[in-house]
Amino acid sequence: MWIFGRRKIPDAILTWVLALLLLGIPGTISSASSGRLDRWGSQALDGEEGFDYTKLPERLAAPALRPLWERGIEYERQRQLLAAAEVYEEIAGRVSEESYICWRIARNYWRHAEALPLSEKRERLRYFDLSELWAARGLAADPDCAACMLWKFVSMGRQATTRGLLTAVADVGEMEYLLRRGIELRPEHRDNAGNLTLGNLYYAASVFYRILPEWRWLKWVIGVRGDLEKASGYAKNAVEIAELRVDYRVELGASLLCLGLSRKNPEILAQGMETLRAARKLEDYLITDALDKEHAGILIESPGRACGYSRDGFIDVDRLGRQVRMGKTSGQ
Repeated sequence: MWIFGRRKIPDAILTWVLALLLLGIPGTISSASSGRLDRWGSQALDGEEGFDYTKLPERLAAPALRPLWERGIEYERQRQLLAAAEVYEEIAGRVSEESYICWRIARNYWRHAEALPLSEKRERLRYFDLSELWAARGLAADPDCAACMLWKFVSMGRQATTRGLLTAVADVGEMEYLLRRGIELRPEHRDNAGNLTLGNLYYAASVFYRILPEWRWLKWVIGVRGDLEKASGYAKNAVEIAELRVDYRVELGASLLCLGLSRKNPEILAQGMETLRAARKLEDYLITDALDKEHAGILIESPGRACGYSRDGFIDVDRLGRQVRMGKTSGQ
C-alpha cells in the first residue's frame, strides 16, 4: 500500500498503471528466417549502408581491433548475437571506458533475449539483465551516451515485465529521464534509412507518454504521468526522421486518436484516421509491417482502442483490471 497525502494508493492500482506502461514498452516480433529488419533494427546490419570503421571512436578504430570488428559484425549478420557480444566484450576488455562498444554489447544481449520464447523466463531475464548492465557501463563511461539510454530503457522495461511489475515502481522516473535526456542529446547514429537511434527514442517516448495515464497524482506517486500532446509530438518527430517506417506512423495514428478522444476533438481524430490509412499504403520495410498494418485497420474500425495499443498488439484494459483485482499480474 502506497501513501499519497491522506489517500492510500493500493498496490493493485499501481500494478495496473505499470502494466499499461510496461506492456507497452516497444519491442520486436522475432523472425529468424527473414533478411528484412525487425523493430529496433534486429537485423539492421544486413541492411547497413556500409559499416564505416573510420567513424568509430579513435581507440576503437585501432588497426589491431579491425579483425575483431569484422568477426563481430559478421556474427551479427548471421544472427549469432551471443557470439557477436562475446567478440565485442573482448574489444571492451582491450579498450575500457568506451560507451560505443558498451551499447553495442547491450543491443546484442537485448535482441537475443527478446527472441527467446516467453516460457524461457530465466534465460530471458539473464540476458535482459546483461543488456541493462552493459548499457549502464556505457553511461558510467559517458553520461551523455544517448544510445546507452535507449538500450537501458528497453532493458529495464523487459526486466519488469519478466520479473514482476511492482519491481519497477522505483524505476519509472529513471526510465522517463532516459527517454527525455536521450532525445535532448539528439544522437546521430544510424544503421540505415529506417533505423536511427533518435527515431527509436522518439518512438519509445511516444508509446511511454500515450500508455501512461495523465492522472495528476500519478506524478507524485511514481514520478511521472502521461502526456498525450507530448506523445503525438514525439510520434510526429519519429515519422519525420524515417518516413518509411510503418510502425512509427501507426504509433502516430494511435497517439492522435487517443488525444482526439481524450480532448473530444474531431479534427485530431480525423488526423489520426488519415495517418493510419496512409500507414496501410506504405511499402513493407520491416518484417512486422504486415501485422502493424493489420493493427492500423483495427484502430480505424475501433478508435476507442487507441490508448491501449501496445508494442505487439492491444492491451485489454478491462481484462487487465480483472487480473489486477485477482492478483495475477505479479509476473508477465
